[in-house]
Amino acid sequence: MTSTARPAIATTGPRWRALPRVAQITVQVILMVAVGVEVVTVAVSRAPVIQYVPAVAMTAGILLGRFGRSWGYVGLGLVALAPMIAVLVDRQATGIWSMACLAAFWFVLRGLSAWVVGVVIGVANFVAVGWEAGTIDVRYDTSSSVSAFAAAVCAAIASALRGNYRYRVEAEARMREAEQGRQAAVERGVAQERLRIARDLHDGVGHQIAVVNMHLGAAEVHLSDPRALRGDLVAARAAVQAVLRETQQILAVLRVDNAGERPQATPSHAAVGDLVESYRQAGMVVNANIGSFGIALSGQSSVAVYRVVQEALTNAHKHGVGPVSLEISQNGEGLVSIEVANMRRSTSSPGPGGGNGLIGMRERVESVGGSLRTRADDRLFWIVATIPADGREAR
Repeated sequence: MTSTARPAIATTGPRWRALPRVAQITVQVILMVAVGVEVVTVAVSRAPVIQYVPAVAMTAGILLGRFGRSWGYVGLGLVALAPMIAVLVDRQATGIWSMACLAAFWFVLRGLSAWVVGVVIGVANFVAVGWEAGTIDVRYDTSSSVSAFAAAVCAAIASALRGNYRYRVEAEARMREAEQGRQAAVERGVAQERLRIARDLHDGVGHQIAVVNMHLGAAEVHLSDPRALRGDLVAARAAVQAVLRETQQILAVLRVDNAGERPQATPSHAAVGDLVESYRQAGMVVNANIGSFGIALSGQSSVAVYRVVQEALTNAHKHGVGPVSLEISQNGEGLVSIEVANMRRSTSSPGPGGGNGLIGMRERVESVGGSLRTRADDRLFWIVATIPADGREAR
């Protein structure tokens, strides 16, 4: 057999979560005991059966209050009638109106409006006790005012308790959301850092491997010329060492220690000339026109310029043929324009990861607020990038 259980407030979490639920159960038990005492008192005194009605009305009101807000207000009405019924049936109202005050506390904890409960129970107590005493004038008898005030105080205390509970729940939810937001920010930061490292690996290591490939290809051609062959192999070894240095720089960023060691400097636009020369030494024909940079570039923009040129030349080596045209200029607003054009191979078959280079270039350029466009026809392939001088990588 299955049953629908009420969600427990305090199965987990801080103890304060249990307070409203514990208070409800405690007051309900006290009310049932008080009703039982009233019934026993009527039975022992051999009073008429009609004097059981106030206790029955009180019990019915509490039971109806357990079935939600709508039935709760019906139950509230029955509880409010109980003191007046007690007076009608010649039963002393003191015990009944005291139970009505506890019921007011219980109804408010159950979610009913504190104003409605306080007013209804307070007015009912005031009328019933004043009726029983024969006056509502506080100069002669204060019991009617005391009973009404007691109902209002019980409703107010329950409202304060319920409000404090709701405040704590909302504060805890806000703290949880803030923690989740911080965790999401950390995860985004980690993802962005992984993407940056992947771009650096692709751009830096990929470039050096392309240079090694060109030197080894030249070495195959120069097998009959020992001097030229030696030069090609020395250049290839230098490129391999550059791969190791690039990898060590990236690993230095990932290493966490207490020595405070900082990673080596990253490439900048000032090294573009050396980058072009490394491709020329490897056998690529690069017609470069590199203008001056009248407006200083930020660190992120400087790295982006270098990496775009590096990947564009590597892409031209992999998928192009013949000379490569490189134009770099900066306008009066500091915007750097990079244009690379090369002839396409008649049967171009990109190597592994060939598509990642352009994706990585576009991501890098857009991360500093720039843009990258590519176009191609039957003979030529162009890469055009624009990078602002004051670009800041988004985090």
